[in-house]
Amino acid sequence: AGIYNPEIKEKRGELNKKLRAYVYACLKQSEKLLKELTTDDTGSPYGGYTVDSELSAEIRHLITQYGVARREMLTVQLSKNSYKVNHLVTDVTVYWVDEGSAIGSTQPVLGQNELTLKKIGAIVTFTEELLEDSEIDLMSFVASRVAEGMAKKEDEAFFKGDGTSTYGSFTGLLKDSDIPAITMAGTTFASMDADDLIDLKDNVPESAQANGKFYMHRTNLSTVRKLKDSDNQYIYQRPSEKGPGTIWGDPIVTVEAMPARNASAAATAFVLYGDLKKGCIFGYKGAVKVKKFDSGVVKNVSDDGDINLITSDREAVRFTERVGYVQIFPSTNNPVTKLQTAAASA
Repeated sequence: AGIYNPEIKEKRGELNKKLRAYVYACLKQSEKLLKELTTDDTGSPYGGYTVDSELSAEIRHLITQYGVARREMLTVQLSKNSYKVNHLVTDVTVYWVDEGSAIGSTQPVLGQNELTLKKIGAIVTFTEELLEDSEIDLMSFVASRVAEGMAKKEDEAFFKGDGTSTYGSFTGLLKDSDIPAITMAGTTFASMDADDLIDLKDNVPESAQANGKFYMHRTNLSTVRKLKDSDNQYIYQRPSEKGPGTIWGDPIVTVEAMPARNASAAATAFVLYGDLKKGCIFGYKGAVKVKKFDSGVVKNVSDDGDINLITSDREAVRFTERVGYVQIFPSTNNPVTKLQTAAASA
């Protein structure tokens, strides 16, 4: 009510100056004006106002697409630690029989594979100050990174696992001896040609070709995109509004966990074709389990010492999941096949 009183007129003018300077700084996004402390609005230093610079409450990072095994295989939620799968090893045989002649006998032979769950886990520790003072949703960020790391472990184990503890003792599709293989003439990934991919497709039973897909690393897809048929037409068809990119008419799935072009070697499988939902079961027991602790002892990152959560005033978050996979068809009638390079000549 008294803003025009002569006693406060000068003070009001100073406030207006400060407000105009502040608005101007915001509009011009002048980091200098926002951060400096000065004694007047033209000189330096001016202590009239301070505005902190903005903090992006997001941690910039690249997201790599994993989780192909979980998405492409037949997924089954288990209530127990293992899952037994019956499959047909030898089919029945039927005969043409002349009148009055004996009918031949036959019987199916069944096999059984077992899916056993293994655990993937990680423990992340935080200081109390980090959790209390951070303007970033650090817990959410860490959880998303752990989830991606678990998906990466799944893909690596189920596509290229060699049966060692590095891959949870799983043997992946590329290393599984029960997966039939087409061997190329060349010893390098770059020697793959259009006919190799036709042979790969033809080696899969027709019943699995209806939903068959090619699986490979994105760098090897770059090689495929340059291949042409006998009519000098590219065998790779670009994605369109009607569907994804195709090779010989079948979809492609890029798998970051499969061997890249620079991992080329003799006698090495690097491309898959088939219907993974018919050939593999991905088993899991519930969702990722997350548990928080404020006491106890955990190993440090370098695994050469202990962290006492009580004495160091920290909290630890443990992430675990139980997953596994199993092949469900024998090599004689497998809905999945692999392309591999030739062995090196002596």
